[in-house]
Amino acid sequence: MLRGRDDECRTIQGLLDAITDGGGSLLVHGEPGSGRTALLGHAHRHVEGRTTTVLAGAGLAEEAALPYAGLQRLLDPLLDRAAALPKEQRHLLRRALGGEDCPNGRQLALSMAVLGLLAVAARDRPLLVTMDDVDLGDPQTGRVLAFAARRLRRLPVVVLLTADVTATIDGIAAHRLRPLTERESAAVLTDRLRLRSQRQCDVVDADRPPERPAPPVVAALGVVGGGNPQALADLADVLTPGQWRGEERLPTVPPTDGALGRAYRTRLDRLPPSTRRLLLLAALDEESGPGAPTRATRAAVEALARRRSPAWSA
Repeated sequence: MLRGRDDECRTIQGLLDAITDGGGSLLVHGEPGSGRTALLGHAHRHVEGRTTTVLAGAGLAEEAALPYAGLQRLLDPLLDRAAALPKEQRHLLRRALGGEDCPNGRQLALSMAVLGLLAVAARDRPLLVTMDDVDLGDPQTGRVLAFAARRLRRLPVVVLLTADVTATIDGIAAHRLRPLTERESAAVLTDRLRLRSQRQCDVVDADRPPERPAPPVVAALGVVGGGNPQALADLADVLTPGQWRGEERLPTVPPTDGALGRAYRTRLDRLPPSTRRLLLLAALDEESGPGAPTRATRAAVEALARRRSPAWSA
């Protein structure tokens, strides 16, 4: 279950349920670990068993310098339909996806080719297109997908994009994921505890309610996790039974080797060395208070986003 994401799930389901009447698009953005990828998974599950074609891709930082690399991976299942496009569009599409880039003066024609290819694929059955972490990949892919996502009113196509909290795309509805409430955080922790119990037991009594963490534990972990679902999951995975019951000292930060810690290390590795040194100094400055590293990290990430966003979000 996606705790605390009912509104987002309803919005996505509404787009998908009305897809035959005309498509739409949505940008879901938030901090790492806030549930962006999980919402795309929810969209995929929602169309299971339906006559809907699904194209799923993800932006990869390793391919950010390769123009249209993300688009090539995303559209690969449809390339046999390119024969239905006008000759010029077909040539531009194959050239761009073949690694030859696209002249600046032909960007509009290429974007129209991608939109046309989606329209051709949607003739037979509705089409769901998802791109996770679109801001991490090559900016050319983000730019073309944004162009197509703004022009789906008469097509049975839904485009769902996810990006960092600082990312925006003009002309596309956006939803920022909020932190979980204390009650929602408690539900995440309980879910994770039950999952751990299932993994540790060969036979699980499905009718038995899961063990609930001690209320002081939930409150303390909620503060440490900051309402971030992945931070809460990472904390729950490392707690001992004594900590669950409130009998042992609790962690004061999420585990550095958890999924969220790895995600932030990847982001930090992309920052310039001078920015990383600034973050290190902020983290070591005890006089600035516990919020200093967080403020410094946010400022650095926003600076990185501003440096990248003009290339793909316009």
